[in-house]
Amino acid sequence: MALQHVNRARELRVRSADGTLLHAEVRGPDTGPTVVLAHCWATSLASWGPVVRELDPSLRVVLYDQRGHGRTQAPLTRAGYGAAKLAEDLCAVLEATVPPGEKAVVAGHSMGGMTIMAAGAHPVFQEKAAAVLLTNTGCTQLCERSTAIPLPGPLGTLGSRVFLRAPFPLGPRNPVATAVLKSMVMGKKADPRMVRLCMRMVHACGCVPRGSWGWVISTLEAEETARRISVPSVVLVGTEDKLTPPWHAHHIGSLLKDCREVREIPGAGHMGPLEYPQTLAELLGSLAAEHLTARPEAA
Repeated sequence: MALQHVNRARELRVRSADGTLLHAEVRGPDTGPTVVLAHCWATSLASWGPVVRELDPSLRVVLYDQRGHGRTQAPLTRAGYGAAKLAEDLCAVLEATVPPGEKAVVAGHSMGGMTIMAAGAHPVFQEKAAAVLLTNTGCTQLCERSTAIPLPGPLGTLGSRVFLRAPFPLGPRNPVATAVLKSMVMGKKADPRMVRLCMRMVHACGCVPRGSWGWVISTLEAEETARRISVPSVVLVGTEDKLTPPWHAHHIGSLLKDCREVREIPGAGHMGPLEYPQTLAELLGSLAAEHLTARPEAA
């Protein structure tokens, strides 16, 4: 699905702290206020497409593929995975794409939100982030709070761990597999076109990176670094989100130093950028208008 500002898109390779090359894209006017978007587990930067299409065209939009996703290198060893690596990657993108002396609104969905919270204490993040939007994400107790596997108590927790960590294909792309996966990650009334997009991205994600990041997510503890985020922040969640139920959004809101709003979206599941893109675009636009300024056009 094509993203907005295709005629102004610029692709670049960003080298992270450990040498991993990240695929990034910059869209929109060079002088516009910058919004940086971090995507979720097992998808790619394309998951933000519906939101980007709704954004004000005056914004400068930066997207990147998380390591092991999309067109970004997958780590060769277990050492290449971890919350600290996600934070380093985000900070490398911020350094490479946000002009010196300027800041950005930084938004993250699911693992992208975990990335932002993991980066909360990083000097580059603290220098470059003007405001934060977090959607469908959590920073602790991911498997314990998940309701994606409809089993009681410890069995549900175990099922969630297996689902996240297993480095195996998620079954064939057929109506039955799609229906099962949709029931876990999206709301009942999700647009069928967005369901198909979600399924394409998930099935395109490599099994080993998906399982390796699932291990990271299943053991994530990012409360302390989340507490270090002091910029104005907004947190969203779908009322039918089974992977990161509403408890997580309210818990994150209690940790952030300047949480302006925790909003529950009725009937939505875990895939916020695919399920309520207009709401996310409006909030990103509002944060950018309030906390960023455009650079003057070159003479």
